Amino acid sequence: MEFSEKQLEILHVAEKLFSKNGFDGTSVRDIAHEAQINVAMINYYFGSKDKLLDDLFDYRVEKFKMDESILQLTIPVMDILDEMVSSYIKYMNSSLAIYQIIAIEAGVKKRLMLSDSYKNLKVHNLHVISSIIQRGVDTGEFRPGNDPILIHATMMGTFMNFQMNRSFLKSELNITTDEEYSEYMESTLVTHLQRTIKALLTYEY
Repeated sequence: MEFSEKQLEILHVAEKLFSKNGFDGTSVRDIAHEAQINVAMINYYFGSKDKLLDDLFDYRVEKFKMDESILQLTIPVMDILDEMVSSYIKYMNSSLAIYQIIAIEAGVKKRLMLSDSYKNLKVHNLHVISSIIQRGVDTGEFRPGNDPILIHATMMGTFMNFQMNRSFLKSELNITTDEEYSEYMESTLVTHLQRTIKALLTYEY
């Protein structure tokens, strides 16, 4: 979907306010005031606040899609798995505002879970994970019977834990800045997930 410069300006303002105050805590008037436009312009471009949220997710959804091009790499499947985990966490970590909105609206309010974009995102990511797992099974490096849904849940659940408990974990890890915390997630956390997922895919139990 293509958006005009003015629509993108409104979407960026809405993203900032939704992530800070929540969807219900942000009015169309709030968005108009922050964007220095009138309410009628928002209604003209998006029709409603709900439609604005849908369009914001459509605009940002590519950030949450796993890079399907890694399936074309002619490198060992273990390296492909490492790249998948690393790039996925980095993409999500670089889009915290929209992630916070998704965590609330999809997890609690159920708004985004019913959208086609949300469903297509999940289908796409599960396809990438399934393809990597199948390649490992075909080469004899992964045991058969692994569920891609559980592998995806392992990554998402761990990432969500680190976002929802940011203040507590920063204190426990003796990290003082958000920049350091992001670096920790994109290095130490990524390594932990890579090792954990490899163990799940290879360990016989």
